[in-house]
Amino acid sequence: MSETIITWKKCKKCGKLQHPDHLRCLQCKNTEFDTIQSSGECILLTYTILKAPPAEFRDKKAYALGIVEFSNGIRALGQITTTENLKVGMKLKPIFGKLTDNLDGQPVSGILYQPI
Repeated sequence: MSETIITWKKCKKCGKLQHPDHLRCLQCKNTEFDTIQSSGECILLTYTILKAPPAEFRDKKAYALGIVEFSNGIRALGQITTTENLKVGMKLKPIFGKLTDNLDGQPVSGILYQPI
């Protein structure tokens, strides 16, 4: 399996890290960015377990969402592959996989975080 890479933008003027979909910096309104990437290990900053999932996740009793941080400061929100034995500060790695099926029964894939 190839390494999963997270890509973000870093403002060339103020250095703010932000999601790549933003057209201008949320902090200083600059429109010039560097692209930065993270992969490999990250740490779990916080998480929650959803026990009343939305309709798309009807096949699961519960699932975990967490915020992770990579060594270069990128933070990302994502689904965690388990709800068991989660601890703030634990190491995770990003993987690309199936998140769920949409309401039409089609698979939806994305980045998941798996405990190391």
